[in-house]
Amino acid sequence: MNKSKTLKVISTGLAMFLLTGVFFELGLWQWHRAQATSRQGKVVPSSTPVALTAVDAAGKNIYTAAINRVVTFQGHYVTNFVAPAQLVTNLGYRDLTVALFLISDNRAILVVRGLNDGSLKPTSALVSVKGRIYPRQQDDHGVTTATTLGRLDPSLVAGDGYNLFDGYVIAMQEVDQSGLAISGSRVPAPVLLESISGFYWQHISYVIIWWFMGLLVLAAPFISRRNAKLHAIEDKVSS
Repeated sequence: MNKSKTLKVISTGLAMFLLTGVFFELGLWQWHRAQATSRQGKVVPSSTPVALTAVDAAGKNIYTAAINRVVTFQGHYVTNFVAPAQLVTNLGYRDLTVALFLISDNRAILVVRGLNDGSLKPTSALVSVKGRIYPRQQDDHGVTTATTLGRLDPSLVAGDGYNLFDGYVIAMQEVDQSGLAISGSRVPAPVLLESISGFYWQHISYVIIWWFMGLLVLAAPFISRRNAKLHAIEDKVSS
């Protein structure tokens, strides 16, 4: 076997294994999506309240483990906003009362206090909050001004000089410094379910397709050699 033929065999072999690897990885990716589709809606986060600072950190993207957790923190409200046209479970689109909540060390987080119906009065007193934490919203529901937030996103108030937590909290309970619960029109704080497109068996079918393609690539040289031998036999017989 001459050098050029050897290089051709080696390059063909490398290309074959590379392509097989790509098909294998695609199949593996579809397999993971199938498993995620099977799990979605089944994982229920712990309802035991934990300190906000125990599951998340200010100045960073929200930790995956923090999403949907019920958290507690203490401090006071520093700025009040209205978040218009927010979709509220069982209530439809409603305006919400939102405030920036300052805790220790100049750290702050957005808190949805409840419906913007006048039942929740602005307060700067010491308050303890318990609520569920969510990732920031991506889509605008209105116009952002000095007193309104087009979406629930801490980046919209980033210019206030605080070290912000990513995401926001829907308050389930507020307690004043005397230990009394602050009453008002609260909004539901449902568990945010991960949405994965497609169905379980749809992803499984793609796993089979991708891995079958990988097997075809591996078998291609043997099929080609077999066909070449068959053609040689046919030529010999016909001659």
